[in-house]
Amino acid sequence: MNRSAGVLMPLTMLHGPFGIGVMGAEAMDFIDFLHKSGFQAWQMLPVEHIGDCFSPYKARSAFAGEPMLIDPRGLFELGLISETELAERGAGLCADAVDYPLVRERQWALLRIAFSRLHDQPYADFQPFWLEEYARYMSALTGDETAFFQFVQWLFDLQWRTLKSYAAERDIALIGDIPIYVSEDSVEVQSHPALFERNPDGTLPAVGGAPPDYFNPDGQRWGNPVYNWEQMQADGYQWWIKRLGETLSRFDLVRLDHFRGFDRYWRIPADCSDGKGGQWTKGPGMELFAALEEALGSLPVFAEDLGTIDAGVETLLTETGFPGVRVLQFGFDDEDGRHLPHNYPPHSVAYTGTHDNTTLLAWMFEMRPQEREKALFYLGFTGDWTVGGTDSPINRAWIRALYMSPATLVIVPIQDLLGYGADTRTNIPGTAEGNWRFRVRGGALEQIDSGFYAALSRISGRGRSDEYTMKE
Repeated sequence: MNRSAGVLMPLTMLHGPFGIGVMGAEAMDFIDFLHKSGFQAWQMLPVEHIGDCFSPYKARSAFAGEPMLIDPRGLFELGLISETELAERGAGLCADAVDYPLVRERQWALLRIAFSRLHDQPYADFQPFWLEEYARYMSALTGDETAFFQFVQWLFDLQWRTLKSYAAERDIALIGDIPIYVSEDSVEVQSHPALFERNPDGTLPAVGGAPPDYFNPDGQRWGNPVYNWEQMQADGYQWWIKRLGETLSRFDLVRLDHFRGFDRYWRIPADCSDGKGGQWTKGPGMELFAALEEALGSLPVFAEDLGTIDAGVETLLTETGFPGVRVLQFGFDDEDGRHLPHNYPPHSVAYTGTHDNTTLLAWMFEMRPQEREKALFYLGFTGDWTVGGTDSPINRAWIRALYMSPATLVIVPIQDLLGYGADTRTNIPGTAEGNWRFRVRGGALEQIDSGFYAALSRISGRGRSDEYTMKE
């Protein structure tokens, strides 16, 4: 695989008039920005239909696209809504943060109006394998007819294919993300209960999470159902084959969330209120990935191998051949230095920070003084590290260090390119409120020095390639 660089930004974070980022002009403009700035990839968070907690990692469906990401202007172009209705869709919505309940309410109302005005069925031939189950589930939940949800997913697919084609024309790879778990209230759990651990009365005997660590002394209780891996093994892991196959139809490259859970996962009894009462339980291991590769061919994925990493996880990573992940912000916490840029293996994906980290600038402020002194010495930085903004010297120095590292692919969150502080972070793990809401304001991208990053890409050997693969 060739050395390259990309930007991490959820679609929801894009600026625009509809209270949330959508698959429209602003997304195309962002792709143009990436191309001009020497980047080769756009990493998003999951784009599946989210539940009522509005986390992209707790979706109502592992397959169906999120309706809020559909560009309302596309409905106007199809002649299904009026100019007044289009204007009303975005009136008075916040430019800085997503008000999910209000945006969802307005988007569904507009989609229903559009559906009511259809004179034929342009979506009639759109029949992905998962759509019938999803449409039945949503119909029972909302009272809308199943054809409405077929129409909505046809719209999502139509706009997604346009977006992907636009990115491909500009040599920008789209990077997706597969959460390891699905939500208890998802289509999949309701339609295929045998694939998940369930009591005879339908309740959950256990849920997923993470053990106590330095950052979370009580561990994390995610609340997701855990898989019945024996049942999945019995049918040749067909559900996982379909899930990864569908994701790869949308993206050029996919991040596998919580990779260590495929070796051993933290199984928490459902009656435990936190993660401390869990225990490690054997996962499917290499057998799952062998089945995936046999069905789908070479897998363009990389593994989020963060957290408690032991010999079993390292062996599984080696057996799969997947690149692992390194995170700059962990570089001065770990004892073995595996997250310091000079130690990155070539076959890896390196981040300044992930969606679960704070921003680079906030990280510098939050460090203990002795830790910050060590970090600045490592970087050889002697300037004013407190300066933020798009020309932040400390951010540029860290990003340069990442570019010059051996890692083949480096990913920089958009907040770090903009030099923003902690109030713009995407997510705070273990908290339920205020996450996934930040949006980039209009005009912010124009303030980024594209020439600097294009030059940095050239001098570090992170040029373009017609072929984008993560397998050696």
